[in-house]
Amino acid sequence: MSGDVRARLEAGEQLVGTFAGLRDPAACEVLGALGFDAVCIDGEHGAMGIETIERLVAATERGGSASALVRVAGNDPVAIATALDTGAAGIVVPRVESGAEAAAAVDAARYPPLGRRGIGPSRAARYGAGVLDYRQRANDELLLAIQVETWAAVQRLDDLLAVEGVDLLFVGPTDLASSMGLNDPAGPEMRETIAGVLERARAAARRTGIFAFGPDDAADWLEAGVNLVLMGSDLTWLGRGARDALAPLRRPPLRP
Repeated sequence: MSGDVRARLEAGEQLVGTFAGLRDPAACEVLGALGFDAVCIDGEHGAMGIETIERLVAATERGGSASALVRVAGNDPVAIATALDTGAAGIVVPRVESGAEAAAAVDAARYPPLGRRGIGPSRAARYGAGVLDYRQRANDELLLAIQVETWAAVQRLDDLLAVEGVDLLFVGPTDLASSMGLNDPAGPEMRETIAGVLERARAAARRTGIFAFGPDDAADWLEAGVNLVLMGSDLTWLGRGARDALAPLRRPPLRP
């Protein structure tokens, strides 16, 4: 199992991670070595299959102390089970809008008696050599996060908070803003909406997470008490780094 992100959150730590959307394992190794607490491999928006996801989970483990998470393509029991079989420390399930959908995610991610996940000789279970050990630990150690990223989810937030087995509610500001007809995911109306979600989650003793667009945004959410901030992605850092390096070289030359 790749990392101890759930245990650290339960111990009260605030963690900072990032997304990985590139298919090259080297990117995850680099991110894992830089000091991020978690690398979330993006199976929703990244163009990758389960074989690639498994390689990226292993690469994150090689990189350092970062826990490997996987954002699955959707709330599908096969997608959830195969993502966990790669050895990931947890999953993020997108577009969860009701208590029934949250319960379905729990059902797919947890072994009996908490759910109906099947047992197999996966990488997570050391290809069969550690099946019993993995099965005994998985329900207690794997992180299950569900995304609150639509107005419908906000309206049914109490139903989501009532579902046992969900470890963390993760807010997706961009999709949430889009579903509310707003153009600015960091604008005042969005901030107010997100603050309300965070407050209600804390009142229900639930941990929270959010996507941050950069360091300043991440610092604001950590100060607001968010437990897990996933900031940017490998694509973000590649683009910003290249742009910032190139910008001073493209300035108009001084006239003599």
